Amino acid sequence: MVVFVLNKHNKPLMPCSPAKARKLLRDGQAKVALGIPFTIKMLYGCGGITQKVVAGMDTGSKVIGTAVITNNQVVYQAETHLRGENIKKKMEQRKTYRRSRRGRKTRYRKPRFLNRRASTKLDRLAPSVKHKIEAHLREKRFIESILPISKWILETASFDIHKITNPTVSKKHGWTYQKGQQLGFYNAKQYVLARDNYTCQNCKKRKTVLKLHVHHIIFKSNGGTDNPNNLATLCNSCHKKIHNLKEGQAEKASKNLQKKALKPTKHATEISILRSQLTKHFGDFEETFGYITKFNQEALGFSKTHYTDAMIIASQDKIAKTKTDYLVRKLVTKGDYQQTKGVRSEKRIPTGKVFGLRKFDFIKTSKCLGFVKGKRSSGHFAISDIFGKIITNSVNIRKYCKKILARKLILIQNMETPHVQ
Repeated sequence: MVVFVLNKHNKPLMPCSPAKARKLLRDGQAKVALGIPFTIKMLYGCGGITQKVVAGMDTGSKVIGTAVITNNQVVYQAETHLRGENIKKKMEQRKTYRRSRRGRKTRYRKPRFLNRRASTKLDRLAPSVKHKIEAHLREKRFIESILPISKWILETASFDIHKITNPTVSKKHGWTYQKGQQLGFYNAKQYVLARDNYTCQNCKKRKTVLKLHVHHIIFKSNGGTDNPNNLATLCNSCHKKIHNLKEGQAEKASKNLQKKALKPTKHATEISILRSQLTKHFGDFEETFGYITKFNQEALGFSKTHYTDAMIIASQDKIAKTKTDYLVRKLVTKGDYQQTKGVRSEKRIPTGKVFGLRKFDFIKTSKCLGFVKGKRSSGHFAISDIFGKIITNSVNIRKYCKKILARKLILIQNMETPHVQ
């Protein structure tokens, strides 16, 4: 565990140990600047000497993984969960309310189109995609506000499409292409899994149900290649069945697989947009790909999580001393906009504070530590974890309650790592 340090001008310094932080706070030389992650601010001038600090980011359309390494030690790791599909749903709901209100409150007028600046703006992005881009940039700003980052490494896609179409390609910094043919197959493998939407092309079961394999339609023993046109996604049982078929039956099954290849998914499209936008707005960074991360992850024996992927990205396949905890950050809406409920909106919903607490305030009670999920005028609240899972349906906050963090746009909680190498 480390404590992050800011100088008196709010510029980040190298982190220190908890013991040193306690001494600085006790002697009145520093004050607490942030609770989670714990950060102190110096109250006097000090040297601004910093060391090399490398940050890695596992970009994504659902979860962002981040990690920071200095002196071969992980000092920060986190997962940020994005809002996802509820943005589109809420915008459609707002559209319905506006259209209904227009019919109730005003006389009829002809509808007008393209009369909003956002509708005609050049290079306009969908709100859900824009949210994901801004979330990545916000995560970058937050990390740079508590640590003196000297280099960023981003995993911008699961596969390198240029490398697939042109296997002889090389780059100025060609270390990513110097690990042999097996690494090249990982690139094609990640592409095929994304292309097939992580779904078995025979039984249509997804990754969450069964383990998936990438199958060679024309077997390598018969002259088949690692070209994506010769690869298809199969679950473990379907893969075994095809390999156990006779030669003629196997050929027929292979032809059916070629017809069942799916088109690129929405997720892959969003990642493609995300990559181009981050190239424009993120600043200087070194690019890597998911197939390289997966190759290093299996070689080093780490479990698959977004923050460990980010740690592998930042360490560039060197084993780093890991942390025993990580941060979970979740983006939520600014407030509660539903005012009433019931068939005729006869029941008012208290959207403000009840007993000094709002929804999503992080509190400590006699039963547990968690976020306010539901409020009651009796003082018995429902408490959940950061993912919305109910911890307790009823706890009396009038007997004992301590507010740790007030509700913000980003909820944050410190979690223990399940497996530490």
